[in-house]
Amino acid sequence: MSEDCFQLGIDIGGTFTDLSLLSHDGSASHSHKVASTPSSPSKAVARGISELMASIGRPADAITYFVHGQTIALNAVLERRGARGALIVSQGNRDILEIARLRKPDIFNLKATLPDAIVARQDVFEIPARGDDEDFSVADDAIEATISSLPAEIESVAICLLGSYRGPAVEKKIADRLREVRPELYISCSSDLWPEIREYERASVASLNAYVQPIMSRYVDDLSIDTQRVGLDTALQITQSNGGILSASSAKVKPVNTMLSGPASGVVGAAYVAALSGICDAVTLDIGGTSADFSIIRDREPVYSTDAAVGDFPIVMPTVDVFAVGAGGGSIAWFDPFGILKLGPQSAGADPGPACYDRGGTETTVTDAYLVAGYIDPDKFAAGNLPLKRENALAAVGRIASRLDCSVEAASEAILRLATATMTSAILPMMTKRGLDPRDFTLISFGGAGPTHACLLAEEVGIKQILVPRSPGTMCALGATIADYQYNFIRSLRRPLAELDSGVLREVYRQLEQEGRNSLASESPIIERVEVLRSANMRYRGQSFDVDVTLPATLEVDALTPELLAQNFHDTYETLYHNSDPGSAVELVSLRVKVVGRRRKPMLPPARERTNSAKLEPTGQRPIFHSGRPHVASVFSRDDIRDGDRVEGPAVIEQADTTTIVTPGFAARCDGAGNLLIHAT
Repeated sequence: MSEDCFQLGIDIGGTFTDLSLLSHDGSASHSHKVASTPSSPSKAVARGISELMASIGRPADAITYFVHGQTIALNAVLERRGARGALIVSQGNRDILEIARLRKPDIFNLKATLPDAIVARQDVFEIPARGDDEDFSVADDAIEATISSLPAEIESVAICLLGSYRGPAVEKKIADRLREVRPELYISCSSDLWPEIREYERASVASLNAYVQPIMSRYVDDLSIDTQRVGLDTALQITQSNGGILSASSAKVKPVNTMLSGPASGVVGAAYVAALSGICDAVTLDIGGTSADFSIIRDREPVYSTDAAVGDFPIVMPTVDVFAVGAGGGSIAWFDPFGILKLGPQSAGADPGPACYDRGGTETTVTDAYLVAGYIDPDKFAAGNLPLKRENALAAVGRIASRLDCSVEAASEAILRLATATMTSAILPMMTKRGLDPRDFTLISFGGAGPTHACLLAEEVGIKQILVPRSPGTMCALGATIADYQYNFIRSLRRPLAELDSGVLREVYRQLEQEGRNSLASESPIIERVEVLRSANMRYRGQSFDVDVTLPATLEVDALTPELLAQNFHDTYETLYHNSDPGSAVELVSLRVKVVGRRRKPMLPPARERTNSAKLEPTGQRPIFHSGRPHVASVFSRDDIRDGDRVEGPAVIEQADTTTIVTPGFAARCDGAGNLLIHAT
């Protein structure tokens, strides 16, 4: 393909919609931002495409590949504005969502209450059947009575029967009958979405899917119409929580797979740009308006989790392991009743936003502290599209200074130190529970404020190298562009490994692999190769938790035996806990398969080289406040930096989508990939 053809990645955020456009031959790269339109997200996407393509003088039909990440389903759950849905369960299981796991949200608060269920109790219906029943004709009358009892306001129905992880027949029969009687309903079967043995978690996944399916379906339809109006004529695709992609039509059916679509895309993009700089292991730092998000990259691949949560609800399906804390640019600084300064999780958001936005907000935020500390230029914020009012920030931070009895600059640093401490309290446990030392990792900073805060966090945690990508503000959009197709499948067996026949083991793995290959073929993707990764959830007999054990990729299916699985479990357990017991019996819980369709990755243009002997020169200087005293920092434009250029701290590096702060004791160097590598000196 030539430069005339482009790949487009988009990330829809609460404040901005980011676009990343790459030519197929790697000769050109463009990025763009437009204000999001929360009431109709597709409008911002269409406008962004029009503006971006107009800026480079190319028509929208030059885009031949389009994929995007979004938080539409996630925000619908967090803001509790999803569809009214019903849940059909086995008799005696009506309270499954309220009972959950009987865990209080705060074990130290005697008055803590459980969150409201995603489906109201009056909309939960029981039938005398289980999902593994061979003869369920006795439930026919109950099924008909349930369908006739569904309120007219119900938009979607989730079905989760006991034992249905063993087979989908009963749930499928109910779904087929629902479609006959109420064809307008959206149907979500737990056995189709994620057939894992845990009943509450399956019910949660099915209910969440039903809750957001009408919203996602309408969004995809609107997106198709709006993009076609601006001339885009290519298949629409959406990133999944597992870092892969799927067609928009599939996302309409299984939107629960896209709950963490946006954050996962950022980690995928970070792993890609890190590899261009020869970095294999990293911690990602994505700071937006509301939160700071962290994840881990090992051997150039994101680390995955099966215990993620969306708001109050578990998502047991494999997702890129992202942990968020309330330390974003809009996080509010406040004093508790004892006069102790606190930060977040409340956020000023985009509207009214921080005090310096001059949109009516008066609360003191992290962005106000950045401005007072001299880290950001009020006239160049968001490429000059959102000028900031320094006097508003001074007034807001001044109120904090009065309570602390210190200068306004010292108060701004106190807020930033508190943000750093909040981030540290997240990053250290996340790594230590995996036996990882953060000093061995590179910190990849992106998002609107990630590069601004990266050195502060690195100083606190002891990280010695930071990577700032070429376009940090559109990293999630870039991640969407380069993501692979990826599908996860599970089969719950739960039995002692000693009782498992090798033939059954191999046959289940073959079936799961074929399901993945069929799903991949149904998307008709253009891929270079298919990779199959196998794992198994196992535990010692009597344990209440299991360990996901990844099997060597070089092992063929015919070589797998229960004894081999047991040995891999003992080895993994020893690595994690240093307390394995090879003489104890091992119990198999589930078998897993991940099928990945690897796409050919688009190339990114290399860093520009100097064509003359001129050295990099600062565009000016300005004072910044750091470590309790003022410093004079040199100001540079990221556009002026070339391959091999070095910038000593204290320094400020400005670009359209972010500001990078190089604090005293650090120095930045541009490498051949165009990334900034910041090292402790």
